[in-house]
Amino acid sequence: MCTFESTFCENCTVNIHQHLCPNCQGNLQKRPIRPENLLKKHPASTERVIK
Repeated sequence: MCTFESTFCENCTVNIHQHLCPNCQGNLQKRPIRPENLLKKHPASTERVIK
């Protein structure tokens, strides 16, 4: 998954997208980081949300 929670199967993540989200260009992994330019525009929430 990426930092915006786009998810892809392992095969596509590795072989097609080379671990980069095609939607936001962030990395695809179990615990992704948000690219710096997107972190400024969409900062991480300081409030925990439980649904």
